[in-house]
Amino acid sequence: MPDLNAAIHDLKTALGDYLAGGRREGVFHVQPGGPGSVPALADLDVPELHLDVLPEPPSEEQRRTLEALGYVPDGAAYLHPAGWRLVLPDHSSGWRAGQEALRTLLLDDETAAARYSQAFLVHGRQGADEALRPEATAHYAQTVGFRPAQFAAQALAGLDDPWMFAGGVALDLHLGAVARPHDDLDVAVARGAQSQLLGLLAPWKLDAPQDGLYRPWTAPLEPPLHQIHARHPDLPDVLMLDLLLTDMGAGLWQYRRDPGVTLPLDEARRWSASGMPYLAPQAVLLFKAATGGREPRGKDALDFGRVRPTLTLQAADWLRTALERVHPQHEWLAQL
Repeated sequence: MPDLNAAIHDLKTALGDYLAGGRREGVFHVQPGGPGSVPALADLDVPELHLDVLPEPPSEEQRRTLEALGYVPDGAAYLHPAGWRLVLPDHSSGWRAGQEALRTLLLDDETAAARYSQAFLVHGRQGADEALRPEATAHYAQTVGFRPAQFAAQALAGLDDPWMFAGGVALDLHLGAVARPHDDLDVAVARGAQSQLLGLLAPWKLDAPQDGLYRPWTAPLEPPLHQIHARHPDLPDVLMLDLLLTDMGAGLWQYRRDPGVTLPLDEARRWSASGMPYLAPQAVLLFKAATGGREPRGKDALDFGRVRPTLTLQAADWLRTALERVHPQHEWLAQL
């Protein structure tokens, strides 16, 4: 099998390591993947490297750098003559996490690898991925489940100010089951908790995205800055915590994108059966309704479909009113 570790080193050297800070472009994350990286399936396909690079999509200069490293464009991917494929997924799509869950299943279960091989020979790569996706998701839910959230909750347990899981993991906690793999964990934290948070997370690597740059987080952030990326070597199965500074004063949770949209904090902050705090599903769905100014991503539309039936009348009314204010033509309004 090709030396993918050397290839990863070369990519970070040539493109730059975005996580090192002080740069606007570079490698955000890269890891082996694809069925060809599973020893039992090495005869099916070449192994892959899944590369998250900033900016997205890569610049022409970055593409020229890849070609200088020997990568040959092959549709939406690149092939390297030494025997691997480079894939540049949309890092917000969830594809990378899904591929890692599938790879873990194929490494752990020889019978699953055999079924994948049969599906691959009949239906090709995409067909085999789709055929094993439910099994990979179930394996992820069983072997990973809420372990990343539990690790994060333990780290944040001493925080005096309110905090709660947000994003997809909040919906998992609401439903009591993990629906899909996650790249990272969103955590809403009271903006006023920053000084205490810095102390609690002293062993973590803490960075604040600012003006397209990664800067070490050492001082309070003022609006509109609101993100802190927290990494820990023992944080299992996700890349990082995405800490989202949120206004929660006077007993109210405020929607960051429009502070006129609020919820009483005791309604916005729910508790799972295992005692972990999470953002109410109607508020999570409001964020998911338009991420980065775009229409709902595929995974967000699926989240709406699985969570909508669980909303109380009061929660659905709140979400409808909020959407009418911030996204008055939104497609979800017809279902609320």
